[in-house]
Amino acid sequence: MAKGLRILAAAALAVLASTSAYAQEAPDRTISGSISVLTWPNNDRTFQALLPAFNAAYPNIKVNVQGIPQANNAYLNAVQRALLSGNGADVACVEIGMMALLRDKDQWVDLAEAPYGAKELMANFAPFTAANSTLPDGRITTLPKHTGPGGMFYRQDIFAEVGLPSDPKAVADLFSDWDAFIREGKKLVVPNQRWVIGNGEEIVRAMMAQAGVSYFSADGKLQLDHPVFKAGLEKVKEASEAGLISPFSAWSPEWQGAFQRGQLTTALYGNWFGGLLKRAYATDQAGKWSVTSAPAFEGKRAFNSGGDYLGVLKSSQNKEAAWAFVRWLVTDNESLKQQFSGDDLYPAWTPASKADWLNAPDAYYGGENVNAVFAPVQAEMTPFTLNPLDSVAYTAMGTAINNVARNVMSVDEALAGAKAEIEARM
Repeated sequence: MAKGLRILAAAALAVLASTSAYAQEAPDRTISGSISVLTWPNNDRTFQALLPAFNAAYPNIKVNVQGIPQANNAYLNAVQRALLSGNGADVACVEIGMMALLRDKDQWVDLAEAPYGAKELMANFAPFTAANSTLPDGRITTLPKHTGPGGMFYRQDIFAEVGLPSDPKAVADLFSDWDAFIREGKKLVVPNQRWVIGNGEEIVRAMMAQAGVSYFSADGKLQLDHPVFKAGLEKVKEASEAGLISPFSAWSPEWQGAFQRGQLTTALYGNWFGGLLKRAYATDQAGKWSVTSAPAFEGKRAFNSGGDYLGVLKSSQNKEAAWAFVRWLVTDNESLKQQFSGDDLYPAWTPASKADWLNAPDAYYGGENVNAVFAPVQAEMTPFTLNPLDSVAYTAMGTAINNVARNVMSVDEALAGAKAEIEARM
């Protein structure tokens, strides 16, 4: 049987086996060659850690991982150069915020075609991720890797210290909505020393996702006139006036260090943020952190925050090996297990949802099974509508949020400024 047919047959077997998180297709160990994979930190470290398991399945494929920083669009530019130049990578990661900008490029391999058979795999991915990967004309240019079901990470020891409940359910009940978040959060503040939240963006992004509202509608219309944007900025203003928002810029060294110093008591991000706490920001705080549902907006608490995808470039000189790597990375039980246990990356591959490793107590959270929080979010959250100008809107709204939080502009002024900035690029 030709190698291409073997891959197609293997993909079909994977679909039949996918009812169990542990059922695996038999890898074609004869596939050989070298491939280059383009990604970003810390994904590069994650991929490097996976290579021994991948090579146990595919011993004759050599994988070279290239990590390009995300800052200043360096990674986006690297992917675009690879697509346009026809050299430099066989496989590339695409972060969800880049998907609308990159996914329809003709330089991606159509994984729906033979011998890849990705169309048969789509039913086993979280539905919104499969929709993001599948173009209107039926092409499949990427496979989903992980998602970002969101929640509220919090320092349960500091909560208890100030007289607040520390049990996840009790915290969820008390921090029931954004008004309660501000009201109860005041008790955690120590002026100029300790804050509740790193930045106002966490509030606005969560509220947008809870409302099921994106920057642009499905037909490309800017949606900043939707009430959730003003409501989000109003909450940022209230939180800032109450002393809840730190002076640190998100992702800055000062912001990262604030977690280690115990200066930030909550964080509202996707479940992947736990990996950063454990391995970078709060490495010696096992048992001090916990996770619960985010405060609700109009009765809804679920929100998505992040996720990424993998595609094969048409210019690849070894598409067979590239496809083997992509398929293994996003569907293989050992791969998904290591990504979750090593970096808290939540699988988009739904057969993994019942796996023991996804539903086990986590010592970092005092023995809590955090999937009890994240699994309902994955099932209930409204997906983000993607648009090529998302990064422009994200930056403009980030400026508006900071201007409100720092009392540089009123809510109406900041929102009008963001709208004008985005419309100028449309």
